[in-house]
Formats: sequence, structure tokens, C-alpha cells
Amino acid sequence: MALVVGGFMVGLAPGLALLALLEVPLGIATHRIQSTRKQALQRSMLEASARTAAGVQESVAAIETIRTFSAEEEEEEQHRQNLAKELRLKEQIELELAIFTLVYRVIELAIWGMVLFRSHQQLQDGSITPGVLVTFLLYQDRVGGHVQVIPWNARVCPSIRASVHPGATPLLLPRCCSTASMNS
Repeated sequence: MALVVGGFMVGLAPGLALLALLEVPLGIATHRIQSTRKQALQRSMLEASARTAAGVQESVAAIETIRTFSAEEEEEEQHRQNLAKELRLKEQIELELAIFTLVYRVIELAIWGMVLFRSHQQLQDGSITPGVLVTFLLYQDRVGGHVQVIPWNARVCPSIRASVHPGATPLLLPRCCSTASMNS
């Protein structure tokens, strides 16, 4: 569907279509960088959780030795540091998700702005008509929604969904769907 609509866009206004479709590779690149960072942070989070759990198990197993040497405060401080590191990693994951979402939205808005600016120029030159512009903008919105939904909707293309990391956050959401409906 996206290819058909993209073809209509190219037929209506080839220059605008190329400009509008620039969003796709930029969005994919942003998403890949975000996924790589998220995976690295999740691995660090798992390691920190494992360290915390191992420390608790060791403390419980050696409680008599700890009490004998009056090292409860040291063990408590070590546990507090491990928990603080986990919290910092969780906050960093959330911060980076927010940053990458912002970057993607800025890219999307910049592309829309460039398309509108260029279309205004073409309207003034007479190379496109207002009807062509309205149709093009409707197609642009439609093709953007189809391109964004492909990796996240298993009903549309299960092979792509299977190739996407299961822990990846759906950054490229279609305008008409919610995260809950995509996860079902």
C-alpha cells in the first residue's frame, strides 16, 4: 500500500515526493541508533540487577560472619550503591527514549516544514495546483502511517515483526494506532 501511495505521490509532484520520503531513511537511522543504545543499557541494567541480587544472597548466606565482624553498615552501603546504580541506569534509559522520540519528532516536523515551504514555492511558480497540493499532502500523511506501522504490526507483516528485537520500543508509531492495540 505504501508503495502504491508513494507512486501516486511521485506522479503528482516528484520533487516533493523525494523530499517527503526523506523522512523514511532518517527515521530508520534514528530508530537503529536508539535500539542499539537501548539494548546496551538494558544489558548494563541486567548486570547491575544480577550484582545486586548476588550481593543480597551473599549477605544472607554469610549473615553470621557479617555480624561477627560488625560489617552490617558496609553491606548496607554496598547494597545501597548497587540499587542507586540500577536506578541511574533506569533513568538513563527513560531519558534516552525521550531524547530519541524528540529527535524523531523534530525530523518529522522539519520534513513537513520543508515540504510545505517547497510546495508554497511550486504553487507560486504554477508548477502545481492547489488540488494537487492537497492530494499530495493527504497521500504524504497516508504513506507515513503505512511505513511507520510495518515493523510494529504483526498482522501486516509477521516476518518483519519477528526480525525486530522484541524489547525494542515502538518509536515509529502510526498516527491512528495506540501502543496497546499494536501489542495485541
